[in-house]
Amino acid sequence: MNQPHIDLIPLRAAVCSDRPTTLDLVVRIIPPDLPETIDARRPTLNVGFVIDRSGSMGHRKKIEYSRQAVCYAIEQLLPSDRLSVTIFDNHVETLIPNTPANNKTSFKRLINQIQPRGSTALHAGWVQGGIQVSQSLTAELNRVIVLSDGLANLGETNPDAIATDVHGLAQRGVSTSTMGLGDDYNEDLLEAMARSGDGNYYYIEAAEQLPSIFEQELQGLAITIGKAVTMAVKPQGDVVLADVLNDLDKDADGQYKLPNLMFGNPIDFVVRLKVPAITQEAPLCVFHLSWTDTEQQLQELTIPLQLPVVLHHQLNEFPLNTDVQQQVALMMTARAKKEAVNLVDKGDYDTASQILQKTRQQMLDYNLPMSVPEAAALEDLDQELQSRKISSYRKRSSHQSYSRGSRRSRGHSNLFYAFDRGPLLGDITQQTTDAIVNSTDCYLSDSGAIARAIHRAAGPELLKACQALNGCAEGSAKITPGFKLAAPWVIHTVCPPWHGGNHREDAMLAQCYRACLDLASRQGIYSIAFPAIGIGALGFPVELAARIAFETVSHYLFSRSTIGTVRFVCFDEHTLQVYEAQFSRFSSW
Repeated sequence: MNQPHIDLIPLRAAVCSDRPTTLDLVVRIIPPDLPETIDARRPTLNVGFVIDRSGSMGHRKKIEYSRQAVCYAIEQLLPSDRLSVTIFDNHVETLIPNTPANNKTSFKRLINQIQPRGSTALHAGWVQGGIQVSQSLTAELNRVIVLSDGLANLGETNPDAIATDVHGLAQRGVSTSTMGLGDDYNEDLLEAMARSGDGNYYYIEAAEQLPSIFEQELQGLAITIGKAVTMAVKPQGDVVLADVLNDLDKDADGQYKLPNLMFGNPIDFVVRLKVPAITQEAPLCVFHLSWTDTEQQLQELTIPLQLPVVLHHQLNEFPLNTDVQQQVALMMTARAKKEAVNLVDKGDYDTASQILQKTRQQMLDYNLPMSVPEAAALEDLDQELQSRKISSYRKRSSHQSYSRGSRRSRGHSNLFYAFDRGPLLGDITQQTTDAIVNSTDCYLSDSGAIARAIHRAAGPELLKACQALNGCAEGSAKITPGFKLAAPWVIHTVCPPWHGGNHREDAMLAQCYRACLDLASRQGIYSIAFPAIGIGALGFPVELAARIAFETVSHYLFSRSTIGTVRFVCFDEHTLQVYEAQFSRFSSW
């Protein structure tokens, strides 16, 4: 059984007997980890691609990258899956009727013939895509994926009416994800469609990001183990549910609608309870999770919250949980972004800017792991607003709020800022992060280009500290002080040399990154800088090393919030160019 479990994480693990308590609580839903045999076990898919081919898609290679992205997605489908492709401008055309995904060469040939023209009949295109998917509902997951770069300007254009139609289709088992490309589409419409359609909404700033977004969407479908996920909150006695900090819709029964359950992807549901003074320990609230599994069976899980009861002056003996503090702060930041957007819509730019600036300073004052990247995101939003780039500001801000408050929120919702806005050309020894990473040998010696530079900058004390650690195994990591370095800590990891790729070198390099991040998390390190591990004398192909770096770290940051910033430092222009190319793929996650 692919049963999740639930952790209840309170801000403080007690309530008061002599006065009311305001209790912030993270309800963490933890699906099982991704099994090694996922391809054999993943649900069958029925995917309808609905692609805008209006005239504006001819600009900046949008149609070219769209074709590339859909072809990539088709390649990932199994013969047991089904697909259809609908294209729209003034007119709607079914390019590929619903069919098994077993003739990929001819499908891709048809995709590559799509050319831009005409206007944007988005609703009609979505309707036809939904009809195609609905023709065969034998798959375990059925989804329409809509890609558009423009405003719905033909046929039905009312967002409420379109969202109602999308919700109706979702009720029949066909979900909808939407992808907005550029700065000219209606983000309110596409977000409403995704919310109503039990799918995902993506803001795609540049066409180059399309293949990675499609990759993310297909991977998410492939690891889905539960849909139609809801959470019911039932306070007990005189306890009051004061707030649900996530920005979530409710179903007809008043239950909160959550994202799909996916292997290895926790969901945080954040609530605020008002607990009256109570004299003895008793259940405070009951949480009831329900979902439909891939065999269309209803599954349920119920867990009560019960905490020790102490006097008020004893409450401070129970430490604040940093993870809960951070999730609450991030949810409140998402609300502030949404409030600022509403003010911008009313033309009150100055007040919106003040809210962004105040929230940015609050995030920095919290001094939490994700304070720096969130503050950077707020700073960029304010700069766009100050420059009156209202269209891009609104889309970026709305999507950040949606990603944090409405969807999966355990880790980073915007890896662009987690990666410090991108890799840089520089000297690893000069980085001012909490820690830098040293690529070394199993003896933790000072040989090798990176190790030699780090030891030279840190001073002889570093070698003495390394010698006291009794070596390090391949794929593992150990930590020492930074001594004379700007970074307080050095994390040392051992990557094997490249032997052609037949000795699990790629897996070992990925393990090096995970080991460094795990060690940093345990040490309370918020920011870390990596050199280009594996290339140079160790011989890894640069593109492969960069892909492993971003892929491994992205997955880590996406589901964890213990580390705020991961910086990649490249020592030459060629390496930087390769890392920048990989960064563009993963920063949009």
